[in-house]
Amino acid sequence: MYPWLIPDWNALSQTAAAGRLGHAWLLLGDPGLGKEQLAEQLARLHLCHRPDRGEPCGQCHSCQLFEKGHHPDLGTLTTESKTIGVEAIREICSRLQNSAQLGRGKVVIIPDAERMTESAANALLKTLEEPAGDSLLLLIASQVSRLLPTILSRCHKHVCQLPAEGETVRWLAEQGHQATLAQVRICQGAPLRVLRYIEEQQDSARRDLLESFLALAQTPTRANHVCGLLATDTQVRLHWLQLFLCDALKTQAGCGHHQLAMPDLTALSQQLAELHSSEKLLGAEQQLVELKMACQPGQLSNPTIHLMNWLTRWL
Repeated sequence: MYPWLIPDWNALSQTAAAGRLGHAWLLLGDPGLGKEQLAEQLARLHLCHRPDRGEPCGQCHSCQLFEKGHHPDLGTLTTESKTIGVEAIREICSRLQNSAQLGRGKVVIIPDAERMTESAANALLKTLEEPAGDSLLLLIASQVSRLLPTILSRCHKHVCQLPAEGETVRWLAEQGHQATLAQVRICQGAPLRVLRYIEEQQDSARRDLLESFLALAQTPTRANHVCGLLATDTQVRLHWLQLFLCDALKTQAGCGHHQLAMPDLTALSQQLAELHSSEKLLGAEQQLVELKMACQPGQLSNPTIHLMNWLTRWL
């Protein structure tokens, strides 16, 4: 298990050992924490035939099937769609209505639960209100605000905390990556996000985007190019832009480079701070927050229009 999840697992396993697990849990926390691993371990414990002091035994037939990925009483919802529809929820929840093949109950895991449509959430609500037998429903989410209050009220909740920056840097070093503090902050401290960032060599893509955005002051005709850069992995790139605007505001306020979210691009932040007023930077940052919310997966059919509208207002 990821080292930063061990305190979370200890808390959940103690709850299970005390017989207070219940039938539904919502595991919350920033993306990139590996909450799926926590859900799988909890499912493994629930299905284990010989749990020992809050830990799965690892030896019984159930644990062996789980390890091989063939457990008949475990269902995990997988979908390539931007949203989770009602049929997908009905299908996965129907597994809970059947008798457990190994006699230790059944478990359903729903990753990215915030992607459920309203009708899907209402379908899930019926299962939460009338759980079948010794079943366990595990929801994983990063944005609790996008879940219906009725779903929230019927689940036990556990919030996974971000590790300290130093712990993230040490873990990445163990994986063979020398992460910088800037990279950790850019990824909001989530170790798996930093790992992906490094492996995909996103430093160059970030610099390209921010240099292109900075150049709009002299060449506004490049707005289409910037919009094209934002259209790929939109949430991540909008986050970079937001950090860039905030760092420019911090620079204007006299903050040192060590206080910036992207200290490796201090020179670019300084240029942005010199080119634009605090009022313009603050207004653009506030509009960008709204744009990020609007461009979340499943929210817009054509986010490019909204991206270009924001860039036009900036110019």
